[in-house]
Amino acid sequence: MTKHVTTVFNSARQALSKHLQPSVLKDAQAPMMAALVCAVSSPAPAPSRPERDTFQDTKPAPKGVPRLTVPDTTGTRELPYLRDLAPENEAAQAQADKGWAPTASVIAQDSDTGCGEATLAFLSRASRSVTKGSLCEQQERESVRERASQVSGARSVHAPVDVNLDDGATPTEMATALGGLGIEVTDGFADFDAAATSKVMKAGQFGLALVDSNAILNGALAPEQRRDGPGQLHWVTIDGVNSNGTADTSDDLFRVKDPVNGEYWVSARDLERAVQAGQEQHGSGGIFALENRTNVGGQQARDALAHVNRERTASFADKNGVGSKRLSLGESS
Repeated sequence: MTKHVTTVFNSARQALSKHLQPSVLKDAQAPMMAALVCAVSSPAPAPSRPERDTFQDTKPAPKGVPRLTVPDTTGTRELPYLRDLAPENEAAQAQADKGWAPTASVIAQDSDTGCGEATLAFLSRASRSVTKGSLCEQQERESVRERASQVSGARSVHAPVDVNLDDGATPTEMATALGGLGIEVTDGFADFDAAATSKVMKAGQFGLALVDSNAILNGALAPEQRRDGPGQLHWVTIDGVNSNGTADTSDDLFRVKDPVNGEYWVSARDLERAVQAGQEQHGSGGIFALENRTNVGGQQARDALAHVNRERTASFADKNGVGSKRLSLGESS
């Protein structure tokens, strides 16, 4: 059942309604120093993998799930292919028109509780169009923390929210941090709705899902690899959709950007199960629809947007999303 909290304070509406010049995330360091930070902070790059053009015309993918692509982090290996051909992201052009980079790469969480921070860092990267370039992972994390601090705590002109990304992230913390990044939560679905989710995706938005980590990954694994029992409450991004060759949205496929296990596709039914498992096993779960607000530039507007975002996520239980251990090649049920 779709729940949408529409009440906002007048001050928030007034601040958001002002015409503001677009802005971009500013680099905190000079180009040479930024390159040095990336080189020192990032792990040695893994061998490059050929990337498929998101806008390439392809036939609708057959039912099933594609390969998993693990984020490049030290000491990890790529998971096996589950299907050779990944589905086409049918929302890619609309997302690009809204200022998203629909081919942005996953950012891996670097701690047991870091899925919220890593997901925000990915959204920060994806919210800048490909023509504006991207930052390395360390810079993305630092930018997220800086922007979150500007719209939380004592600095907020609205009800203060302390955003602490060191111990996971609640829906309230995520909503606040998203406002600092100039990303609007346009809607929230505590109960998964395939038709509504497909619609907002094809309109150029992204999705942010709070799910059970085992349930979401099991949707992309062969039966012998699936995990028994519940995992942990976990943040992932939904950044692609494919109709699976039918007009029935109940069998749509959705691309997941998972800060633990990387990029994979799951069916609408599996995404619904993952949301339900989050609610049943951990007391919280749902999907936020995200709009890239490229016209939100000033600090006052970002603070107001953070407040609006919190209002629209008020129906979600404020539980902490953390993560789960990475799937290994030899793991099975």
